[in-house]
Amino acid sequence: MSGGLGAAVSGRGKEARGTLARYIPTLVEVPLDFQPGSRRAYSGTTGFDVVARIIEIVSGVPFNEFVQTRIFDPLEMNDTHYDLPPSKASRRVAIRGRDMSGWFGETTYFSGSVGLSSTAKDYLHFQQMLTNGGELFGRRLLSPRTVTMMTSNHVGGLPVGRKGGPGRGAGYAVGVIVDPVVANSRRSAGAFGSGGAFGTISWSDPAEEIAAVIMLQQPYGAAIYDFENAVRQAIID
Repeated sequence: MSGGLGAAVSGRGKEARGTLARYIPTLVEVPLDFQPGSRRAYSGTTGFDVVARIIEIVSGVPFNEFVQTRIFDPLEMNDTHYDLPPSKASRRVAIRGRDMSGWFGETTYFSGSVGLSSTAKDYLHFQQMLTNGGELFGRRLLSPRTVTMMTSNHVGGLPVGRKGGPGRGAGYAVGVIVDPVVANSRRSAGAFGSGGAFGTISWSDPAEEIAAVIMLQQPYGAAIYDFENAVRQAIID
């Protein structure tokens, strides 16, 4: 969010049947939105796709295979797919008010930020792993130190663009609550999470040992605040 990869490069020149290996090198042809570290702004898909390509280079395997073997399998995320099997197609929920007919097909561009089909149960496994400090089902995916680093606020007082606001910071791929009162949030200081454009949102609240996931079929509005209130009211200690 502070690297300068934003509107100037988001989605430019992507091929319908492209790959990370072909697309990411083309980003050098476009200037950054701002000097890295000088501000923070919403990166769209681009920043995460760069990370996905770096993972491919370092690991030597395609990004989809990496996340399958290193994340989905150990977390028993059995309903999470880039290409949804035909046997599960009837379970996909339509996005309200959106024609999604052209969105699905055989994938070759395995994005680091979009394109997965999943369930609330599967994603709760992922969020609970982070809440637990990197471990679930007796399997450790990340060290506690790594989780602390990625979920801490790393943007300080940088000027805020999209996807930020007073009382809120940003870690590595997650938003962080710095001051719940200023942020008008029902979550505790140090809570972290992320959300999607079409009504998916999740967070961890380490102070309360809570992992929460809500998935809607429309952009979230009042429903997310009702859900947060219900979660807070369920805490009895």
